[in-house]
Amino acid sequence: MDGIITILCALLGSGAATALVTGLVNRRAEKRRTETGESQGLRYLLQDRLEQQALEYLRRGYVTYDELRNWNRGHHIYHDLLGGNGDLNGLREELKRLLYETEGKQT
Repeated sequence: MDGIITILCALLGSGAATALVTGLVNRRAEKRRTETGESQGLRYLLQDRLEQQALEYLRRGYVTYDELRNWNRGHHIYHDLLGGNGDLNGLREELKRLLYETEGKQT
């Protein structure tokens, strides 16, 4: 009889733990889905700023290592922390190529 009670308690306990973890994960996912106007606006402004910077670097024909490093920090915030959609990934690749071309000309 004790074995059956132990098994039942284990089943109930694991089910409760699973439900708790699942609930916490779902709650966090829902929180990420519901954005505020502030976060949407911040993402838009950062995307616009990064686009303008990248286009300026491409227009002038070079980008310094420090400029690219700072641009990549902004891209990380836009893409990873604010949930950007990847629109700037192509510009990032162009800037990396531009840096390599610039470094090649200086040597």
